[in-house]
Amino acid sequence: MSKALPRTRDALRASLGDEDLPAEIVERLAAQALPALLLTTAALGENRPLPGASRLGGTPDLPPGMGWPMRPPYPDAERRATGHRKDARRLLEDSRKPRSWMTPEQGVMFSQERMAKADATERPFPLAFFGQFDLAALSAIEGFDPLLPKTGRLLVFYDFWEQPEDFTPEAAVGWRVIWDDSPRDLLTPAAVPMDLETISSDDWTTIFAPALISAVPVVTPIPMSERGWDAFDLEGEDLREVYGDWLSQFGTPDEDGGENHQLGGFPRPLQNGLQATSQLASHGIYCGNGDAWKTPEAQALLKEAGAWRLLLQVGVDLNAGMRGPGAYYVIIRNEDLAARRFERARVTYQCD
Repeated sequence: MSKALPRTRDALRASLGDEDLPAEIVERLAAQALPALLLTTAALGENRPLPGASRLGGTPDLPPGMGWPMRPPYPDAERRATGHRKDARRLLEDSRKPRSWMTPEQGVMFSQERMAKADATERPFPLAFFGQFDLAALSAIEGFDPLLPKTGRLLVFYDFWEQPEDFTPEAAVGWRVIWDDSPRDLLTPAAVPMDLETISSDDWTTIFAPALISAVPVVTPIPMSERGWDAFDLEGEDLREVYGDWLSQFGTPDEDGGENHQLGGFPRPLQNGLQATSQLASHGIYCGNGDAWKTPEAQALLKEAGAWRLLLQVGVDLNAGMRGPGAYYVIIRNEDLAARRFERARVTYQCD
């Protein structure tokens, strides 16, 4: 069972002080740690929450004139559709082989699902609703990021079916992060689009159960992959191993029953490169191979990768039926957050 994140900076400092780390490094790590709100959930049951209340899953509360967010066809839909149709043919063929892991009937079903996904990449399609976050209520809690608005709601939608990769510039149509400051009394629950109903079942769904959110302050330690890291030289294996082991006791956001969701603070990433990949992909650079990172253009852009910050982390949540694997990180540049340009935020899916 993972340990709880430190609730105060003093608790974080005390915990680090129990490790084999020099005192000056402990102080630097304690100073770099960021406050955040730890978000926990409870099953909603039969009761409908107040309009605009924070929750994962369910359906969003939208103002008049705002429809359920749709993505357009992917700019690289031909590539995506070709890959899905190739998988569909392979599944069908494999199901007919002796000692296949699936029956011929399952092969037909899986193949049809892949074909449907291929078709969906080539047309407008509704995004799955991850959750809404009442910033007015959350801002009253210690640990709230002061750069965030203190009014309105943050809504996050994502193409949960396609799971668009973070290193492809064309993937950016596959999510929508919205700041809505409409009066609460104008909000009404949206109806789930039929396209999402059609691809959802008891075994797998893009329609998550509503789960109410509560928040408590935490202090989040800096990960060694953070671009602003300077506590010690990462070439030194001893210190890196000690700090890495200390970090690992808090678990990762893909664990059942863990402290998986955060508003603000440092993320607990499952992979490296969260900021750097977002920096390159947001500037139109495909960075799915090593060569792309070595170009003069990429090297110049990477100098500013530290400007990206965590907006929201969403991991496994059994109350909402978000069973993983993996976790989702909503990150945004400081200047875009200050200017309230939430449409420029990026959603990254990571799976260990």
